[in-house]
Amino acid sequence: MENQPFKHVSTGETIKKIRKNKNYTQKFVTKGILSQSTYSKIEAGRVDPSYMKFSQILRRLDMSEDEFRFLIDEEGDERGEVIQSFFRLNYNDSNALKQIKQRIGGYLENKDDFLLQDIGYICDALILIIEERNYSKASHFATKVWSRLEKFDQWYLTEFRLINSIMFIFPVETILEIAERMNQYLKDYVTRESRLLLNNMQTNICLVLIRNHEYEVALEHLNELIVRLREEHNYYLLSIVYMRKGIVLTRLENPDAETYLTKAMRLVQAFDQPELEEAFKNEIEHYTTPEEEGD
Repeated sequence: MENQPFKHVSTGETIKKIRKNKNYTQKFVTKGILSQSTYSKIEAGRVDPSYMKFSQILRRLDMSEDEFRFLIDEEGDERGEVIQSFFRLNYNDSNALKQIKQRIGGYLENKDDFLLQDIGYICDALILIIEERNYSKASHFATKVWSRLEKFDQWYLTEFRLINSIMFIFPVETILEIAERMNQYLKDYVTRESRLLLNNMQTNICLVLIRNHEYEVALEHLNELIVRLREEHNYYLLSIVYMRKGIVLTRLENPDAETYLTKAMRLVQAFDQPELEEAFKNEIEHYTTPEEEGD
C-alpha cells in the first residue's frame, strides 16, 4: 500500500468494525502504538493515520493490508460482495457457483479485474468437477489461475484462499511448490487469521501428498503441524493430523502407526460428532487398504 491519503469515513469505519467484530478494545489496539484519543479520532474519520501507524494498527487487528484493501474496495460494494460470497461458498454447490460466475461475467463486461477473473476460472473448474467429474478440463482453468499467481513474489491471504479452493486439482509438483511458499509465508507473515488458513491448507496438502504416495514428504508436514497445533491447542485439526500421520506410518510400515490412529479416534470421539468419526473411519480404510492405493 502506497503512502497516500486514506478515505476518512471508510477507513475509520472499517477499522472500527473490524475491532468490534474481534471484541478488541481501543486500549488493546492502541497500546504501544498511539494515544487512545488519537485513535478515536481515526475511527471517527477526523484524523488520517500515518502509514506506519496504520500498518501497526492493522497488525494489532490481525489484518493484512491486502485484506483491508479488499474490505474497503474503492470500486464499491458490488465487487467486494461478489468476492466475499465466493469465499463463503460451499464449493460443492454448482448452482451457487454458477450464480457467482454470472455476476462476475456482468462485472467483467465493463472492467478488467484479475481477481474476479481468477474466481471465474475457479468456478468453471469446480462446476466441471461437480457436474462432469472432468478433472482434465478443470485443470485447464486451474492452470490459468496458477500461471498468474506463481509469478508473484509474495502471496497474501487472498491468493492463499484462491489456491486452497482448487489445490486438489494441481499436480503434485505444483503442490510441493505451494507447500514451500506456504512455509516461507508462515515464517515471514503470521497473524491469527493467516495461521488458521495456512494450518488448514497444510493439512489438505498432506492429503494430496498421501493420494500421490509422497509419504515421506507428507510426514514432514504432518510433524510440523503436530508441533504447531499442540502449541495453539487446536485439537480439532490435530485429530485430523494424527489420523493422517497414522495413515502415512501405516504405508511406511512404521509400528507407531496404530498409536496415532488411536489418538485420532479418541480425540474425534471427544467431540461427540458421529458424522466426523465415520468420516475418519472411511478415510483410514480408504488409504490404508492396499487394493485402494491406486485410487
